[in-house]
Amino acid sequence: MRKIKTLSFDMYRTLIDTKDFHEQAVDEILRKSNADSIDPSKFHSRWDEIYDEFYMALGEGDFMRLYDVSVESLRQTLKEFRIDGDPKAGVEMWLTKYEKADLFPEVEEVLKILSEKYPIIITSNVDNDDFGYAMLQKKNLPVSDVVTSESSKSYKPNGKIFEDALLILQCQPDEVLHIGDSQTADVLGGNKAGMITAWLSRPPTKKLKEGIPTPDYEIQSLRDLLGILS
Repeated sequence: MRKIKTLSFDMYRTLIDTKDFHEQAVDEILRKSNADSIDPSKFHSRWDEIYDEFYMALGEGDFMRLYDVSVESLRQTLKEFRIDGDPKAGVEMWLTKYEKADLFPEVEEVLKILSEKYPIIITSNVDNDDFGYAMLQKKNLPVSDVVTSESSKSYKPNGKIFEDALLILQCQPDEVLHIGDSQTADVLGGNKAGMITAWLSRPPTKKLKEGIPTPDYEIQSLRDLLGILS
């Protein structure tokens, strides 16, 4: 392992606390669709699966913004559960909740300390007009650049978005520590790109799924990075 020279962070559930906005949205979608008999946890889990399957199946030249992926994946989930609902309205209602999102408590302090030694970028599956992206800009975090899935026209764990990040960082893959909460997008994706990976497990009760490589580091808070990188 080469010496870490730069840091790459995921955005949602790594820097930004999304709380239980998706669960809240599912509850409201089912209630407004008069589908109270449907188990919200099963609907939520299945929507997540279809969402992931959908964007990961997009080939080169088939790129769609995450907003459109969200609408189409919800449309398919509603159909599968035989629910007559409006997927676009459901996604709009879900995304509106993100206006209440904020950074995790340790983010500003940790990034300020780390930025004194390491260039920092964000590599994230988000749209360019995403609320979280706009919020981060207002927070004035010490981040040199942001690579979005829309600007890259690819999604983690696809290698292209990481290649775009490396072009900005101007360094070798094994000189980059990529930090994120997603086993697939961040741990698998970063590993395939040749980067050093830190899996942020919030809460620390999750286990690695089959097929996910062991991350170089497993952390429960971004504060843990201060010890790793000291």
